[in-house]
Order: sequence, then structure tokens, then C-alpha cells
Amino acid sequence: MILGVFINGFKSYGQTAYIHLCKNDKYKFTTIVGKNGTGKSAILEALNCYFKQGVWNSNRNSKNKEDMFISPVFLIEKNSIEQWLKSSPEFKSKSQDIITGLEKVSKYLWEEANETFKGATRRPYIKEFFKEIDELKRRYSNTHYLLVIGRNVDSKGTSKPFSSIVKEFGEITLDQVNNVIENYYNYIYIPVEQQARLTLRIENIQMQKVMNQNVISKIEELLKEKLRVDDKNQSFIDHVNGQLNVFIEDINNIIKLVNPDYEFKAIRNRKQNLTASDIVDNILEGYFSKRTLKSSQKEIEELSSGEQRRAMIDIIYAFLKNRGKEAEANGRNVILAIDEPEVSQDLTNCFDQFERLERLANDFGNQVMVTTHWYGILPVIENGTLLHLSETEDSSYKNKFSTFDFYNYLDNQEYFPDEITLKSIYDLAISLSTYIRKESSKHLILCEGGTDKRYLETLLDTNKVRILPVGGINNVRNIYNLLVMPLKIDKRANSVKKVLCLTDTDSNLINNSDLGKDPSGNIQLKRLQINTSSNRLDLMSFDNFNPSAAYTVTRIEDVLDPKIYKKVIESVIEEYKKDYGDIAFDEYELNEDSMFTNLKGDSHFIFCKTNQANKNKNEFISFIESKKTLLSFKYVEEVNSALISEGSSQIPPVFISIKDFFKEDVLNIPSSLSILQ
Repeated sequence: MILGVFINGFKSYGQTAYIHLCKNDKYKFTTIVGKNGTGKSAILEALNCYFKQGVWNSNRNSKNKEDMFISPVFLIEKNSIEQWLKSSPEFKSKSQDIITGLEKVSKYLWEEANETFKGATRRPYIKEFFKEIDELKRRYSNTHYLLVIGRNVDSKGTSKPFSSIVKEFGEITLDQVNNVIENYYNYIYIPVEQQARLTLRIENIQMQKVMNQNVISKIEELLKEKLRVDDKNQSFIDHVNGQLNVFIEDINNIIKLVNPDYEFKAIRNRKQNLTASDIVDNILEGYFSKRTLKSSQKEIEELSSGEQRRAMIDIIYAFLKNRGKEAEANGRNVILAIDEPEVSQDLTNCFDQFERLERLANDFGNQVMVTTHWYGILPVIENGTLLHLSETEDSSYKNKFSTFDFYNYLDNQEYFPDEITLKSIYDLAISLSTYIRKESSKHLILCEGGTDKRYLETLLDTNKVRILPVGGINNVRNIYNLLVMPLKIDKRANSVKKVLCLTDTDSNLINNSDLGKDPSGNIQLKRLQINTSSNRLDLMSFDNFNPSAAYTVTRIEDVLDPKIYKKVIESVIEEYKKDYGDIAFDEYELNEDSMFTNLKGDSHFIFCKTNQANKNKNEFISFIESKKTLLSFKYVEEVNSALISEGSSQIPPVFISIKDFFKEDVLNIPSSLSILQ
């Protein structure tokens, strides 16, 4: 994967800048945001230039060609590239020399390079690079190669700004290493101005990369494939050449009857027979150009620009999803870079497009980088990297690049520029407002986070209900207010379907009398509330605040299937208990006969066997809370397994409450499952 990139002399980057693009190799989705002119697209274009798929676009203030370079920073799994090198026809003969060179360079960058930059040579971009590397060293230095290698303005290999690593490569050259990288990775760049109809042609090089098929090679293989022709094993191209030679011979025999000196003959020093490459262009033109993508019987160019853009991303998604999560050792690892996927899109389609792009990265292992002006993506993305580019006149680009981890999105909001926090909520609310007035096939649930969505999707029918995490309780409340606000102005602007804005009941429940209200009742803000007296899960309105009334802190994790949740907690304990030796796990017992799965408060789900265990209960609960995301994935797996075996699980009351809210059967479960009573 590309961890970051050093750029100097390309487009808006007149001085050397280090841009960190990905904070975690597990979640390879990167969103680049910022105002026009801050250099978002230039990053993706520079990488395209490094992969020799674009031309160098020089910064107008850069005069010295010697200072101009693009050097990506690669984090490459050792086992994968070593296996690939040893099986690659092009590189296996030199595989050991290449591996030795990579090992030396990587060791230098992980362990030694930081100490070689002192005084004036320790520029801000060097400090930023090593700050990021120090955070990654413990996790990756033993299993991954760290490599900085690039190209200059003449497309020649360079290792700037680490010129000293050239000697570490030993028997191999910079250009040879660049050639390895070009073949190991598959960089696909879709600029904002690129016409979708051209991208979607089968013979287009980007389309071939997406399909993981080289059309030209495929044609040549077919032409050279051995066939049984005239009782001989020969390729089609050999058969054609043979027949043409007979034809020429017949012609020559005829004309020699007039004058024996006449003869059709090949030009001296030119090839005499057809080769496969001679007819590839004609096949491309004569066969593939007649087969264009259509949608509803319409040619792609007959669609609107937004429909074309959507079709392009849909087709890319379909092919990459179909390839699944490939082992990196297969080579041609996809790095997909798209400028502004939302361009010309109807706002109702933005969610689907970005959700699919995130899935390509986080579910199927491709690295995906997008630039965008639609900030509504930010509360929706669960895992990945957010890179914000600010305007600055500082030649060292101080405070220009701010990088955040989507996983810790809520924890870092105070450091966000105002435009991110404010614009993301407004963009999302406007898009949702359009969505709920146009989309007639699905209800909508807005929940706090990705774990809530996973739990809800276990038994809700996603063909009837769309579930959207928006990044915390405050965002749920704010978006609710923005959705109901237009109803005060125009009572005709009703939601087509019902919208449930669903939150936990936190310990700091506050007065919500300032909240708006939808007179039709279609859009409602509710909080989960365990009702122990009736063994129910209630969806409580926010406007019934009573500071003297008793209430139970309730989260989605507190109202799951006890039998399944007990099983996944125990599996996580078994997996990690060696790392948490100070917790006496054996002194706690989980009760699968409990009605609810709440660990905090007066819980019947957790039983402390000793007084000491009761005193240390918070420590045990904190361990479980620290594995919140992992537990949600394991829970989904167990629920799916239970559904397959039918009747081995029950329906938690939260789903019955949601079904009652929508006044429609929105559950997706076998008829044999029973309701928890």
C-alpha cells in the first residue's frame, strides 16, 4: 500500500512536502478534503505520474529540475512480495537480489535514517515523516518493508529525499526497483474531467486493470492457440499465414505466365508473415468498439453526466468486488484513486457510491483514495483515513496537512477545522432531506455508529430499511433537527417513508425541549430504554425529560441475544486473556438466560463469583468495551450461523420495538425463530 508521498515541483507543490495518506493497513480508505486550489487532486495526479500513466505538470515557480521528484512511501508485506517475486517470470531470476536490497533499505528507514538527519537537513517534512513512522514501527517493522522510491521530472529513478539509500540496493538499480513496484501494484486513476464513456470501453487500459484482464494479451493468446486445422496442430495465425502464402504463390504463378520476372515478394529486411500484434488493432476496432456499455437499452453517452459517473463507479465496484479479497502475493494489487466521485451526482446517490468505495477498501482489501467536496461522507465512514488540506502561504507547508483516523473520528472533533464539523452535518442533512422525499422503497434509521449498524442489520431487512451511522449521539440529534426544520416552513415537504433517529440512553441524559418536531410523526427521535418492570425494550421520546424520573443507561450492546453475546465475549476473552493477565477472568460468569446483555448497573447478565471480582468489575467491563468493534463482527458471524440452523436463536425485544415503530414487518428472519419474552 502507499503510506504517503513526497512531492516537489509538481503542480501546486513548489517545495518538498510529505503527505501522509493512510494510517492503518487494515483500513485502506482515504478521503482527501479541502478547498479548491489546496492541492487535493495534485496528490492523485502525482502518483499517476509516478506510475508512468500521466505527464509531469511542473510547478511554475520550480526552476531547478534536479529538485523535482515524486517519491511514494510504500508499506509492503514481506511474505507477499517475496512470494510474488519468486513466482514472477520477469523477476524470479533476480528475486533474491531484489529481496536483499529491499531488506537493507527497509532496515535503514525503520532503524537508522532518523539519526542521519541533523540540523539544517532535518526539514519539517522529514520530521513529519519520522513522526508517522515511529507510530507504525512497532506494528510493522518485522513484517513489512518500508520503501521510499520515486521518479524525477525525466521519469528516471530517484530516492529523494533519502538519496543515501541508493547504496543500500546493492546489485539492483533504482529503475529496476521502480519496475518491480509498477508490476506489483495496479494504480487506477479516474480524474474528475475524464469522460465515463471512454473509461468504460473494454479496450481502455483503465478498464482492463479493473477487470484484471489484458485484452491485447488475450487476443494474442487466442491467435497463437494451437488448433486442429487440416489434420495439423497449428495456431490460427500460422494457419492464416499458410493460406496467404499459398494465395501469393498462386498469384505469382499467374503473373509469371506473362513475364517470369514479375513477383510479389516481401520487402528486404522486413518480416514476411503476419504476427498476432499486426491484427490486434483491427480486432479492437472491429469487435470491441461495436460493444459498448448500455443502461436500460440506452448508450452510455445518451445518459446524463451524473448517470454516466454513477455507471462508471458501479462497473468498477462490480469487477473489483467479484475479484474478492485477493492475496497480495498475486501481484497487481489495486490502488484506486478517484477525483470527486460525487460530481454531477444526484444527492440521493452519494451514500451508495461512497459506501461502495469504502467497501472496496475495507472489505475487499483494495487501497482506495478519493478527493471530495461532499462533506456528508465524513460522519458516515466508519474506518479509514481523513486528510484535510488547508490554505497556507508557508513555504514549509506548516499546518497544511491534518490527518485523522475515522475510527477515532469522534475523539478528535475538537481538532477539526470548523469547515469539516459544520459542513459535514449540513451536507449530510441536505442529502438525507432529498433522499427521504424521493426514496419511496425504504424507511430510514439514523444510528450513532458503525457497531450499532452492524447489530441492527443482523435481523432488519435492508431492502425495507436503510441504516446509516452518523457518528455519535450529537450528530443524530442535530441531523434530526435539520430534517424536521423544513416542515415548519412547508408542511407539504413530508417524508415519503418513516425515519427513526435512534440513540442510546446515556448517563448524562439532558433536557431536550429545544428539539423540533415533525407534525406528521414520520420523522422521530428516540432513545433505547430497558424497561425492567415489563421486560421490554422501549423507544422513548426525547421530549419527555424528567430529571427526577428513574431511567436505565441503555446501549445497543445491552439489548442483544444473550446466548450469542455470551459466546462471542467468551471467544474474545480466550483470544486475549494472555495479554490481560491482571484480570481474573475465571471469577466472572455470563448468564445466557438473562433478558438483556447489559454489563453495567444492576445487571443479571454478569455474575461476580467473589467479592474481589465485584470490586474489580469495572476493569473486566473495560476490557470488553475495548473490544467493541471486534465483538460486533463476531456477533454478526454467530447470528448468521444461528439463522442458517433456524430455531437456534431468539429475536431480541429491540427488533420488536423497531417493528412496532414502523408499523410494518421490517424484519428479515426465518419463521421458526421465537421472540424473547
